[in-house]
Amino acid sequence: MADGHPAVALGPVVHNATALERLEAAGLHQGAELPGGGGQRVVVTAHGATPGLLAEAGRRGLEVVDTTCPLVRRVQRHAADFHAEGWPVVIVGHAGHTEVQGVLGWAGGEAEIVSSEAEAERLPWRPRRAVVSQSTFPQPEFRRIAERVAARSGEVRHKDTTCPVVNQRQREGERGLFERADVVLVVGGRDSANTRALAAAAAARRPTHHIQTAADIRPEWFQPGQRIGITSGTSTPDWVVDEVEARCRAL
Repeated sequence: MADGHPAVALGPVVHNATALERLEAAGLHQGAELPGGGGQRVVVTAHGATPGLLAEAGRRGLEVVDTTCPLVRRVQRHAADFHAEGWPVVIVGHAGHTEVQGVLGWAGGEAEIVSSEAEAERLPWRPRRAVVSQSTFPQPEFRRIAERVAARSGEVRHKDTTCPVVNQRQREGERGLFERADVVLVVGGRDSANTRALAAAAAARRPTHHIQTAADIRPEWFQPGQRIGITSGTSTPDWVVDEVEARCRAL
């Protein structure tokens, strides 16, 4: 870390292997559980954590560095408010994702989680529900799922908590990059939900390769004279994208 003190990150701070190696060398180690002893430093990643985990860290005397993304914090806040007001919460997102598990904790651990229209249609009927979304979930898909949830409910309140940056990148790609490029490179970690969604949107329109670094690029993907479009997930460092661009220009 910058001050010379090591820390344990509760999950990947960024979905990029090279960036993680640099952070490891600087003293930021990755762990799945809270350290046992007091006085140690733990980092909550951008995906956030449950209130129970934060409380346990306090009981153990750990120093918590909370880097939860403000947009993820917004999802947590709405889920907590709905739960406090007695509304059964539906989280639109992927159940195994760290962010969704954290939001589930803020919703009192009792939320329903759906990731598709088909799953929403299988929900039991309830007199009322409140709906929030994983921040990196594609907005158009969230809206379709929210409509299905409403059809299985009486009164519905919902908050579109999808990330505006992710939404903008997908809209920009659909309106411009995906149409102008012959081949698209999507740069970002394999575990990054928003990068996978961006790659899926690109692949629906153009030949697309999801890569993590410039080293993943294969010359056989391209033909002379083709236009290469490059886009990236929200957590991909700029220098990684710059290296990809440089490698493409050198082909």
